[in-house]
Amino acid sequence: MKLIQVALPSPLRQVFDYRVPAGMAVPAAGVRVRVPFGRQQLIGLVTAEVAQSDVPSAKLKAVREVLDAEPALPPTLWALARWAATYYQHPLGDALSQMLPVLIRQGEALLPAAPRLWRLTPRGFALAADGLRRAARQQQAWQVLREHEHGLGDTALQALGVSREALLALQEKALVEIASAAPAPRVPVMPDSSNLLAETPLTLNPEQAAALSVLTAQSGFRVTLLQGITGSGKTEVYLQHIEQVLRAGLQILVLVPEIGLTPQTVARFRARFRCPLAVLHSGLSDRERLLAWRAARAGEVGLIIGTRSAVFTPMARPGLIIVDEEHDLSFKQQEGFRYNGRDVAVRRAQLEGIPIVLGSATPALESIANVQAGRYQRLALTQRAGGAQAPQVRCLDLRGQTLQDGLCAVARTAIGETLRRGEQVLVFINRRGYAPVMLCHDCGWQAECSRCDARPTLH
Repeated sequence: MKLIQVALPSPLRQVFDYRVPAGMAVPAAGVRVRVPFGRQQLIGLVTAEVAQSDVPSAKLKAVREVLDAEPALPPTLWALARWAATYYQHPLGDALSQMLPVLIRQGEALLPAAPRLWRLTPRGFALAADGLRRAARQQQAWQVLREHEHGLGDTALQALGVSREALLALQEKALVEIASAAPAPRVPVMPDSSNLLAETPLTLNPEQAAALSVLTAQSGFRVTLLQGITGSGKTEVYLQHIEQVLRAGLQILVLVPEIGLTPQTVARFRARFRCPLAVLHSGLSDRERLLAWRAARAGEVGLIIGTRSAVFTPMARPGLIIVDEEHDLSFKQQEGFRYNGRDVAVRRAQLEGIPIVLGSATPALESIANVQAGRYQRLALTQRAGGAQAPQVRCLDLRGQTLQDGLCAVARTAIGETLRRGEQVLVFINRRGYAPVMLCHDCGWQAECSRCDARPTLH
């Protein structure tokens, strides 16, 4: 009796033993299988073939169906799932399941199905030219298929004016059959180096050029913290670094913290590169996410841009990972399989053997600690790109000042001067106009409730 262990999307922190029915080939590790689990059937991933089980033979259930001919995840993502499950104390089966698109978890094929073709049977080819003269629509359909010996798909037939009813009628007469076309091989799309750029890159200042020189000279796994003040041109450094990786025929994964940043990031990258790219975030439909996942897995896109869950997207030719705004708390998954997308990205880069760049104007404390410990290298951008000047920031002490509608005289004067110059003013009002406390601007006294220790507020 052949036995396998299967990781299932279950809160139980274990894998489950199943027997392989006679006549069924033993599925390899990483292949999806459909198995009975209690009163339901679940889809899990095979972890290993085992010689024996602690479960009595009479109680071992059999695998119902093997869904794949190849593992759903590449070896590096398989290792990443095992590490994440251990590091974040989460069941392996659930961690593996979260790394797959929803439709793949539900049993959708890893690869797109072969297109369906309508074609004439040998009997249909032998039919006389006027054999369907009493059925004009069937005659038309037969004539079209006669001219296309290898068959046509539904879309092409519809465009040629062939009705579905005529095709079904011909099928009932055994004159037409449905066949599956051989799927076209999904070959990686290599960017055209001579026509890669859609716009001319900007000229880098000395700090940007020095940072780019260090990044492009790297090979293998290396974590770089690119710390640059707001407006220092970190994105331009990313773009020119990505250009070099794309010219080498490799793929790049770019992680952004929020969905709101995705459109502008995608627009910026599309404006620079003539290269297919995939977008992955929770705002897409399940079908859209599956198509992007398949394209990245097959190497059909050079750029993958997404939020934290995109860190689990397979790549055929991984070359670089970039985590923008690495300090942002949005990279932390707060429910279900809890993980930090930035840290998982670092671990994935290590497993893939590729460099990773963490960009931020205000790096997380743990990233700074890793720099000080020598685990990360730090590149600093201290100047604003294009000679832009940093804004002046003043903090005003409101004690002893008269407020008019919440604004002091200095603020009102600055607003007036700005408006007279024809410029715009943006005023932020805390808490939708509610003053959090009633206080004296001379001595700092605050009004308190006579019945409790709360302080009244003023609207």
